[in-house]
Amino acid sequence: MFSRALFAIAALTPLVAAHGALKFATVDGVRYNAPNPNGDSGDFTIRAVNDINPVKGTDNPDLNCGHNAQKAALVADAQPGSVVGFAWANGEGGTWVHNTGPVMTYMASCGDGGCANFDAGNAQFFKIAEQGKKADGTWTMAELNAGPDATTTITLPSDLPAGEYLIRHELIAMQLGMSPGGAEFYPACFQVRLASPSRTAAELPSGSNVVTFPGGYGDSDPGILDADIYNPGHDYVFPGPPVISSEATNPAPSDPSADPSNPPADTASVPSGTTPTSSPASAAPAPTSGNGCGGNPNRKVKRVVKRIVRQGPLITKKKRSVAAAAHQKRVEQYVPTVNSRVMRGLKV
Repeated sequence: MFSRALFAIAALTPLVAAHGALKFATVDGVRYNAPNPNGDSGDFTIRAVNDINPVKGTDNPDLNCGHNAQKAALVADAQPGSVVGFAWANGEGGTWVHNTGPVMTYMASCGDGGCANFDAGNAQFFKIAEQGKKADGTWTMAELNAGPDATTTITLPSDLPAGEYLIRHELIAMQLGMSPGGAEFYPACFQVRLASPSRTAAELPSGSNVVTFPGGYGDSDPGILDADIYNPGHDYVFPGPPVISSEATNPAPSDPSADPSNPPADTASVPSGTTPTSSPASAAPAPTSGNGCGGNPNRKVKRVVKRIVRQGPLITKKKRSVAAAAHQKRVEQYVPTVNSRVMRGLKV
């Protein structure tokens, strides 16, 4: 009987080692340990779970933060753009063993009441990162197999409003995901306080960018049920909503003078394929021709009018029609007098 009991324990050991939970998280290198499974999360920033086995089924209420996850009493301080790392351990506290499937990270605002009293079942989660297959065909999850303190890292969005947030970090082990119900979910929730961003904060994501858990996935969704998960060259499709955009797709306003669709006020637009030309200067009215005494009156009138024009205001393309009209009227007032004196042979 004793030998049979030892055999049962030995048979269970690989199963225990294959399962596990979040071991610790880091924020810009500062480490925050997770409570032991079935432990008290009162002095922790990571919510305690009471079971190291995977969550099964997309309609399971434990899909939000893990098996019977308990609210943590503390929050970790973070900044916009902080680098956050996550380390997972197997059921014996050693190195994580699963290496196939996605690593995904969500956030949800805890509202004005803070995370210590926030029910994760009401969380509006938005996805901030998803990591799957790499160029060499291995999975990001396999990085956790490097040692008991191996981590995967993500960067927090740089433009979220200040406040307290749940960071929901999730591994989906897909070694059995070829069959319905085979996917193994390992979610964990880390409570953080995000300081004000260095620029104007965006609004919280909403609409199709947010999901609840359960509700965010379906058992037959691509990425949850995947018959080709081990086929070479297979393109994995991430389940859930898309990753939200951040500052990279919301740049600061640019200099309007550099915008070709908004030329400076004193620059005229030129149609494509044409060459810009200067506006012609306003010309003085042509004097009346005549053949009176005193030589060629037409040439004399031109000289006098030319002198009057030189003494008048300079007409350029920047002057408006009012100034040009006033100057032209002045010239016209002089022309009859000049003509009369030229025709009578008087000096002008």
